[in-house]
Amino acid sequence: MKGKLLLILAAGTAILALPEQLMSHGGNYRGATYRGPGDTVPPGTGGGGGKTGGSGPSTPSPGSPSTPSPGSPASPSSGGTSAPTSPGSGGGGRGGARTGQGGMTLDYDLTQWQLWWEFNKARFLQLKRAIHSGAISTGFDDLSIGRGFKKNFKDTRAPNASDRRAIIKTLEKALLAKSSNRDIISSCMMGLAKIGGDPGMLVQLKKFLPSNNQELAETAALAMGVSALVEAAPDLLALAEDSDAGRKLVKRASVNYRTRSFAIYGLGLIAYEQRDTEFQSRLFESLRALASGGRSLRRDIKVAALSAMRLLRPAADAAGHELRKSMLNYLAKYMVDRKIFPLVRAHAITAAGNLLGTGTDAKIDDARLRDAMLAQMQKILRSRKHKTWIHQSAVLALGQMARPQDRSAIETLEWYTKSGKDMQARFFCSVSLGQIGGEQAREILLKSLQRRSTKKLSKPWLALGLAVLEHERRQGDPNYELDRTVADSVYKELRKARNRLFSAGFAIALGIMKYTDAGDLILEKAIAWKSDVEPAGYMAVALGLMNYQDAKEDINRIVETAVRKPLLLTQGSIALGLLGDKSISDKLIQRLENSRNTVAVHSALASALGFIGDRRSIPALSSLLENERLQPLSRAFSAVALGLVGDKEALPWSNKISENSNYRAKTETLTSGSGILDIL
Repeated sequence: MKGKLLLILAAGTAILALPEQLMSHGGNYRGATYRGPGDTVPPGTGGGGGKTGGSGPSTPSPGSPSTPSPGSPASPSSGGTSAPTSPGSGGGGRGGARTGQGGMTLDYDLTQWQLWWEFNKARFLQLKRAIHSGAISTGFDDLSIGRGFKKNFKDTRAPNASDRRAIIKTLEKALLAKSSNRDIISSCMMGLAKIGGDPGMLVQLKKFLPSNNQELAETAALAMGVSALVEAAPDLLALAEDSDAGRKLVKRASVNYRTRSFAIYGLGLIAYEQRDTEFQSRLFESLRALASGGRSLRRDIKVAALSAMRLLRPAADAAGHELRKSMLNYLAKYMVDRKIFPLVRAHAITAAGNLLGTGTDAKIDDARLRDAMLAQMQKILRSRKHKTWIHQSAVLALGQMARPQDRSAIETLEWYTKSGKDMQARFFCSVSLGQIGGEQAREILLKSLQRRSTKKLSKPWLALGLAVLEHERRQGDPNYELDRTVADSVYKELRKARNRLFSAGFAIALGIMKYTDAGDLILEKAIAWKSDVEPAGYMAVALGLMNYQDAKEDINRIVETAVRKPLLLTQGSIALGLLGDKSISDKLIQRLENSRNTVAVHSALASALGFIGDRRSIPALSSLLENERLQPLSRAFSAVALGLVGDKEALPWSNKISENSNYRAKTETLTSGSGILDIL
C-alpha cells in the first residue's frame, strides 16, 4: 500500500492537521522514516528521464492512513511554534505547496535539521547496544523458577539463536498463509531478510518476484539484498541487468524499472558485507555499465548503481587499492560529464567522497588522486554554474574525505557558508566541518554560532556540526574530555531560543555531546511541550542520548499519557530504552495486547518494541501476528517489529545507504514515500 506522505502543518496559531497514512512495504512507516514531501520528483515520474525499461506490474496507488514515525519531522510544531518557511533552493526546486483547512496554502521547509537527523541518527542512537548491554540483569527470571542466582549472569534482553529461529518460524508461517495480504507478506519478507543467515530463505523470497503486485516483487528483490547472502547476488544481478535470466525470474518480457532499482540497491548491501576484491571488481563492472546507460535508462537505475558503488569497500591491500583507484577515476569523469543529468551526477560525487573517506588505509592511500579529488570538489563549490544538487553533494563529500590539515578544503566550506548559492548546501557545510574536525573547523563553527548576526535558521545546524565534531573526538580519543566552551555555547542558544523546533535541534546536539548540565532544562521543556509532539519527542530523545537518568520517571509519565500520540509514544519509548529502563518493554507489551488499540497506536507500540529489541517481546508480537481477528496492518506492524527484534545487525540496514547521503537529490525508488529508504 503506497501512500503519499502527508504532514501536520501549523500556520499562525492554528493547528492544521492533514490525514495521516499507514504505508506498507512491510508494514513500514512511510512516515516513520519521513523524508519530506515531494522535492525533486513530480508524482508518478520516478525521477524522470528516459523509458521505464520495460513493462510489468504497475506501481500501487496511494493507500490508507499512516502514522508518523519515530523522530520523523512529519510536522512542524503546533501552536505557531514551527520553524518558519524560508526561501531557498535545494535540490532543484521546492516541494509543492500543500493546502490545509480552509484552503490555506501550506509549505514545508525541506532544509530543516530534522531531515538530516532522520537520515543519520542511527550511529548516534546505538539503541540496541544501550538496551542489550545497559543495565546488568539480576537473574530474577531464574530465581522465579527456583534456579537461584547465576554467577556472572549475562544480560538476557538480546535475542539469541533460539529466539531468532522462533521468529523465523513465525514469519514463514504468516508469509505462506493463504489468508495473508500484501502488507503482511511484505512485512514478513523484510523481517526474514533482517535476520538472514539461511540461504534457504531465498527460495521463499524469489517466489514473489513474478507477483502481479509491484510492491511484493520489488520488496522480494530488496529483501534478498538485505539478507546479505552472497548466494542472492547472481539473481539480483540478472534482475538489475534485465537479462534473459532476470526476465525468467519475473516471468515477464522485461523487468520493471522499480524491481531493477531495488535489486541494484540489494546488490550494494551484499557487497558491503563482502570484502572479496574479485567479487567487488566484478560487481563494479556491472554497476558501471548500468550507471553509464544511455538516456533511455531511467535515472532511478543510474542513481541506484551509483549508490551501490558507494557501498563497495575495497580491501586495504594492493588489489583493493587498484579497485578503489579504478572506481575513483570513473567517478571523477562521471561527475563532470554535462551530458548526464545533474541529479544523477550528484550521487557520483557522494560515492567518490565515501571511497576517499578518512578511514582509508594510509599505506595504500594515493595522495595525488586524493588531492586531485579535493581540488575538484572545491572547484565545484566555487562555481555558480552547477545545479544545487551538485553543490550539496560536493559539501557532503568534503566532509567525508577532508582531514583537519586540509586547510584549503575547510576554507572553501567556510566561504560557502557565507557566499554559497544554495541554502541546503550551506547548512550541510556545518555537518561536514564537524566531520572533518580539528581546531580550524571548531573555530569556524563556534564563532558562527556565537555571532549575533548569524541567521536563526542556521544555528541548529551549527550546533549539530559542533556535536558531530565532539562525537568524532570522543570516538577517536580514549582520554576524551568534553569541550565545555562548545557545549556551553550550544546550551546558551537553547536557553534563549523561542522556536520549539530550533530548541529541539539544540537539545539533540547537547544530547550527542552528553552534556548533562542541560538535562534539567531539556526535561522541563519536554514536560511543558508534551502536547506538541514533535519537539517534545526530540527533547525526550536528547535526554536519552545524554543518559540523563533523572528523566526516567517523567518520561515514563509522558509515554503513559501519549495514548493518542503515536509519535511521542515511540520517541519517549526510545528515550527510555537509551536510559536503560528495562521496564519499558513490559509496559509496551501490556499496552500492545489491548484489543481496543487503533492501528496507529498498535503500529507505534510494535515499532517501539522493534527498535528497542528486547527478546521478551517476541511471544506477544508473534501472538499478534498470528491473530487473524486483528486488522492486517496491525499484524503487519507486528511482523515488522519481529524483524527488528531479530535483526542480525546493530544498526538498521538502510543506514548504510542513508548516512552521509544527499537525500535532496532523490528519485522515486530512493526516497519519495515509496523508495527503499522509506522502508523499515
